[in-house]
Amino acid sequence: MAPMAPMGRKRAVELVKTRRLPVWLGAPHPSVMILEQDTKFRIRQLVIDAAEAERASAEALAQGEPWMPEQYYDLGKPAGEIYAEADTVEGLIVLMKNMRWPDEW
Repeated sequence: MAPMAPMGRKRAVELVKTRRLPVWLGAPHPSVMILEQDTKFRIRQLVIDAAEAERASAEALAQGEPWMPEQYYDLGKPAGEIYAEADTVEGLIVLMKNMRWPDEW
């Protein structure tokens, strides 16, 4: 995923309202995802497995392909800290509107 600008709360809420999930947040690279997971709607940290990243990098370089930050961040999985969680989309939207929203999101 190419570097991206922060999405902002307003646009993230719009996407969640239309259930266009998952939504990646973070600038310049995604570090958080809004998704439905385990019957909950969550904003969750993306975690990159270091061993997986090292293997993928080594494979790409061995094949003469570049290894870019975008490829590294594409390995992020929603497995880290849960910043917000609700049973419904509507509940998540309420949380999103009232929570601290980091500038980089």
